[in-house]
Amino acid sequence: MDSEKTNKQLIHTDELKNVLEEICQHEQVYSVALFDILGFSKLVSSKGNQVVLDLYNKLLDTLDKQRTHNDGTTGFASSVVPVPVTKDWKQNIMMAEANGFINACHFSDTFLIYVNYELSHDGFALATPFNEPYPLLLGEVGTAYYPVLYQKHNIYLSFLQTCMEFFCQAIVSGIPLRGCISTGLAIMDHTKSIYIVKPIVEAARGEPAQNSLGIAFGNSFNNSHPVYNKYFIPYLNHLKPNDDRTKFLSPMMLDWARYWRDTPDFKKYDFIECINNMNTDEKSSSYYENAINFFEFSKKHEKWYSELNREEINDITDYYKKATEWFESVK
Repeated sequence: MDSEKTNKQLIHTDELKNVLEEICQHEQVYSVALFDILGFSKLVSSKGNQVVLDLYNKLLDTLDKQRTHNDGTTGFASSVVPVPVTKDWKQNIMMAEANGFINACHFSDTFLIYVNYELSHDGFALATPFNEPYPLLLGEVGTAYYPVLYQKHNIYLSFLQTCMEFFCQAIVSGIPLRGCISTGLAIMDHTKSIYIVKPIVEAARGEPAQNSLGIAFGNSFNNSHPVYNKYFIPYLNHLKPNDDRTKFLSPMMLDWARYWRDTPDFKKYDFIECINNMNTDEKSSSYYENAINFFEFSKKHEKWYSELNREEINDITDYYKKATEWFESVK
């Protein structure tokens, strides 16, 4: 891809559309979130197809909202992300609209949210400092490494926030979702409905290995994780026992529960009440109960990253070992 074409400022809508269409025809690094609706057939039978279409329209509204100005007062609003101003990534400022062009599509009961890193908005700085005492800048030894994920980490963070926004909106709307996020090389040409995506394979295998509503990370997270600890939390209780597909998942969960608590649009709702309203089938009740357990765990351990034993961490494998040990000690 011609770097001059993707790095220059794009003013005209037609020009932007043309560049995006050209980008999507080539293999790029993508982050992909796959969401499935739990009990889809029963949901459609009871509420009709329109409820799924309404959720998809809300997802599109979420993407549009990222392109609006935000004063940053909500902390982790979907268009605001931290950007480092020191070499150790500990001191940051908040940037609005410093995100990529996130796309979405859906097929029956499956939703895809995805983004590549070739093109992004020109963000603007807010007068809001952000301190991250324990930035995570490690990759797994002997596996693929994509420098663009650190060069444009703001796109990844915005993408994660979009996923949390969508998930929380679904809960408020009474639609139970289970998702998984992966990153890797892919071709995502929505103009021709061509999706040649290694990350989707990982996400599709890991997503059903969870006995809970929520958003897991695939193993590709080990090399494409967000840099800032408040976006995720070590958690293993959502994994189905004796399910081989759990090997496709990272020991980290996306901390959508924190997002719910920090975002005015959602914290006004009683999360447990929203979940209990959906929990009407005894056969799948554990999925809802485990979502509540995760919500309470996240609230109880907001400062988990300050409790971690950080001695003798040489790579991401060591880090996850320490994170798993911490989880086992507090669960």
